[in-house]
Amino acid sequence: MREKIYSLFIKFFYKFEHRQDPNFNTSFKDLHIEKCTFFDLQGEFKIDPLKFEENHLISVIDRKLKDSSNYIFESWVKNKKYTYTDFLNFPFNSQKRKILKNFLQKPNRTYKKKIFLLPYYDNQPGSFMGDVLGSMLFFLELLKKRNLNEKLLIRCPSSKWEDFFKKLYKKNVIFFSDNFFLKKNIYFSKSQVLPKFHPFQNYTITKNILSLKIENENFKNKKVFLTSERVEKISNIKDLIIFLKKKNFTIVNPKNYTTLQLFRILNSAKVVVSECASISHNIHLSRNKPYYLLLPNTFKTINKKWYRITGIFSNFHSCLYKPIYFKNSDDKNYAWPLLEQIKVDLKKLKFL
Repeated sequence: MREKIYSLFIKFFYKFEHRQDPNFNTSFKDLHIEKCTFFDLQGEFKIDPLKFEENHLISVIDRKLKDSSNYIFESWVKNKKYTYTDFLNFPFNSQKRKILKNFLQKPNRTYKKKIFLLPYYDNQPGSFMGDVLGSMLFFLELLKKRNLNEKLLIRCPSSKWEDFFKKLYKKNVIFFSDNFFLKKNIYFSKSQVLPKFHPFQNYTITKNILSLKIENENFKNKKVFLTSERVEKISNIKDLIIFLKKKNFTIVNPKNYTTLQLFRILNSAKVVVSECASISHNIHLSRNKPYYLLLPNTFKTINKKWYRITGIFSNFHSCLYKPIYFKNSDDKNYAWPLLEQIKVDLKKLKFL
């Protein structure tokens, strides 16, 4: 009470007040601020055998992949009456309706063994690496170091990622087929839900765990172009590949490498040039040296609506990557962010 009276006295007579405001700035008033939760990961993390409970896993299709029978989909754990999300500025109500519809319309399949779950899964490569990989690795390392047999449910973007988990954590991982996720709601009678980390904590944990597994000098004299080779991303991709090959670049398409091979190449390469969007997450997780990103001009302005699931990932590497901006190749307005197609001006890359 005395401190309160003192503060009011100072404020009234001296026009002075001391405030806690981490968002304070005087010049850049339009900076985007991201609110987030960081978990304290320094404790002992004792597994309580009495805390296994009932949970549902509900999966929702986002979209079908072009020229493929595969789907991009998300899964949420329903604990008692609720599913949870930590996304801000997202179409929350439409998402809620989709989850409810899938919960009501799809049949259940029961899994009776003890299992650990994350509250959210996404098999889109960028969202997987940016949102859930770190928490998966953290708790799998915990189970492995304690020589425990408990399983964590893993949902991956590809078979190469499944191979990665099987190689490092075979004893503690379990997988279900995509078809199983999409056609059934999975009822877990004995499950515990582990934390999903915010992207900043997710990336930090992932890099810390991967660092010793991927550190090398095997490619320190190589110049690398990381690309999916899709014309949807770069309209003149064939010309760009020919141009970079003449400059002694190795063309690295993630589909041609195991996860660890890809990370090791990106970790030690002398020069790395990359397409933007999800593919660049591979660099975020593996590299601590500068590299170049080929970006649309529109990326010079932050898209606040999609920042939490797009821009935040590039921001994580904002002091490492060097942007090279190009014009969009057309005037299409894409419904999903980071799908802009660019045409690369080869003259801008002569310095490489």
